[in-house]
Amino acid sequence: MHHSDQTQPAGTLSLRRGLLSVLTLLVLTGLMFYIFKDHLPEISAALGKLGPGQAVFLLLLGLTYPVIEGLISQRVLSSRVPGYPFRRGLDLSFLGAFGNVVTFGAGTLPMQGYDISLNGLDVGPGIGLMTLQYVFHKGAVLLAAAVLLLCNARWILEADSAGLMQYLLPACLMVAAIILALVLVCTSRTIQKLAYRLLDLLPKTDKWQARRQSWTSQLDGLCIESRRLLQNRVLCLQVLALQVVKLVLMYAIPWFSARFMGLSDLTFWQAETLAALMMLLSNALPNVGGMGSIETAFYLIFTGFLGDSATMSALVVYRAATYYVPFAVSCVGFFLIQRRWTRARNRTT
Repeated sequence: MHHSDQTQPAGTLSLRRGLLSVLTLLVLTGLMFYIFKDHLPEISAALGKLGPGQAVFLLLLGLTYPVIEGLISQRVLSSRVPGYPFRRGLDLSFLGAFGNVVTFGAGTLPMQGYDISLNGLDVGPGIGLMTLQYVFHKGAVLLAAAVLLLCNARWILEADSAGLMQYLLPACLMVAAIILALVLVCTSRTIQKLAYRLLDLLPKTDKWQARRQSWTSQLDGLCIESRRLLQNRVLCLQVLALQVVKLVLMYAIPWFSARFMGLSDLTFWQAETLAALMMLLSNALPNVGGMGSIETAFYLIFTGFLGDSATMSALVVYRAATYYVPFAVSCVGFFLIQRRWTRARNRTT
């Protein structure tokens, strides 16, 4: 395919926006530590129990998330572009982590679509496949939470010292229903037809009709790519399995953190269950640049089992491993990706 007409999504990458995003990140981080200020001595003491090897292990465990994301991207895009390299899939993962913070998520898909277009697939189908990958992620979040909760529901209700789970479980079920609806919109032809009908009911004003046209176009591309991808059942099972493995590894970080710091006697699968519910609940909470929802959900879910100080200590390690370090690595990755974009643009001028 010829892609000389593709333009780099420069509007999402301005220095001003990047500095604003980083400043916002610093403010939110400072706010988090301000909220924790009464427990800082306990947190410092707990973190001091981590050995250098343990800290490196936890940070590397957090980096398995973007690596597996890159592998999933490579597998999905190889279905449309044979021989799509893992390195380019890893680039898409870096763009996802970088765009989530620096563009508050708004520039992620445009940047990923542009990068995919440089590797043999038009922007529209590329964005459609990235959206489907996100849907598989949401499906894996729902599947993991459902299975773990089914196995540990009784223990959760009996062991919750704060008594919050009786209120949080209904919220988690509501989020599960929303995720299921999202999955069905992207995979069920019946639900897709219903979505088209609902779009036809939008007001007939120019503003709403422009939105309807845009949303219909996006839904068209998503439907085409979803039907093509779902025909490859082996690939779908591979992608779903990789998504589950990615989540299980990430959910293990609170357990390892608590063990290394001597904060809890939770079993591995009990900690996995709490982390799965935390991730599910976080989908219903607002966030800015990827912060806010996870911290709130983590505290609400874990505090009844670990206590305030231990929960906050585990949260600091968890966010360092799953957010700050991956973002720092993605900054380096984005610098290298931009150089490749520049070379590609120079070759077409």
